[in-house]
Formats: sequence, C-alpha cells, structure tokens
Amino acid sequence: MSMDKKLLGFIIVGFGLLLLFSEEKYSFWFSAIALGIGAGFVIQKPEKNDKEK
Repeated sequence: MSMDKKLLGFIIVGFGLLLLFSEEKYSFWFSAIALGIGAGFVIQKPEKNDKEK
C-alpha cells in the first residue's frame, strides 16, 4: 500500500499545526520542523517517468 506524497505532506502539516497549539516547552520547534517537512512534500514536483531512454 503506497501513500501519495501529497497526502503524507498534509498529514505532517496537520500534526505540526496540532503541535503549534500545544503548551509543552519546545513544541514550537517541532511544529516548525513538521510544517517545513510537510510543506516540502506538498509542493514537491511530481517525478517524471522517462522510460524512453
């Protein structure tokens, strides 16, 4: 079962947003990291399948 990278990105962004509203000491650092990684998955260009080479 393969998960689409865009869906995985949205899940990570959602987790980052949940961490943003947490009141733990360093949750904003982990939130920023999760939002950055998730956004990277969402805006990543799709890979080309060039099998004609």
